[in-house]
Amino acid sequence: MTRRPPRRRRPRAASGGPRGTRRAFLAAGAGLVGLAAARGSGAYTAASLDRGSTLPVASDAAGVLGLDVAPSVAAGAESRLVTVTNRAGRPVAVTVTLAEAVGTLSNDAGTLASGDSLVVAVEVSCDDAPAAVTFTVEATAADGFSAVATRRASVDAAGCAPPAARPSFEEVEIEDESRRGNGGPAVYVVEYEVDDPENTFERVTAEFDNLDREETETKSSSALEGELSFSKRGQRFGDPYRITVRLFDASGEVESERIEVEDVAGGDEEVFESESS
Repeated sequence: MTRRPPRRRRPRAASGGPRGTRRAFLAAGAGLVGLAAARGSGAYTAASLDRGSTLPVASDAAGVLGLDVAPSVAAGAESRLVTVTNRAGRPVAVTVTLAEAVGTLSNDAGTLASGDSLVVAVEVSCDDAPAAVTFTVEATAADGFSAVATRRASVDAAGCAPPAARPSFEEVEIEDESRRGNGGPAVYVVEYEVDDPENTFERVTAEFDNLDREETETKSSSALEGELSFSKRGQRFGDPYRITVRLFDASGEVESERIEVEDVAGGDEEVFESESS
């Protein structure tokens, strides 16, 4: 009878063998699930750790970098744009910048201790107000941590009333009535008519400046329609003059209506004529 050699028992797997590897894999998977659950709504935000990995950052107050973005900002006034809260567990330097030059930021940078917040405001002009303001929040720490987020807030321009209509000249005429005889006076007459739709008109002025002499004389009228006359004797016939006509309302000079002409006092001449369309 032939005897079989005894069977050799296989050694049991140590804790670092296949069973231990499976446990480690399951634990790692659970960690990834936990990380994914903490991501929140920060689809546009990511933070870099000092090891070079990346970590999504939630955009709500519980996120690593909390961002409370205003739903809208008002054009024509300063409004809160975003409140940035440091949830990173370390001091971070925060900077907020606009993607385009559509407004002016205030309190847009600072170093935040853990748990501190930075309230950033923006002022958007009513002139060519955009539909929305896009901005970027950047945060960095000394240990290599960094985070960046891009967000946007809509712009409410409902409070931007159209500018009030200012007065304008309906008609302006400047006549040279200078004479060679009788002392050779320089004589000019400015006739005007003003359109004042908002009842803000204050006055019209005409400045007569002799370019060869240190002589300037200004005439003024608060009537909506009238004339401003200038006369200077002493052989001013033939002297060069600059004549400036200005229109003023409650806000100051309506610069778009300013008229400036130069003329040699020669008489019997229409220096300037305008009429609104």
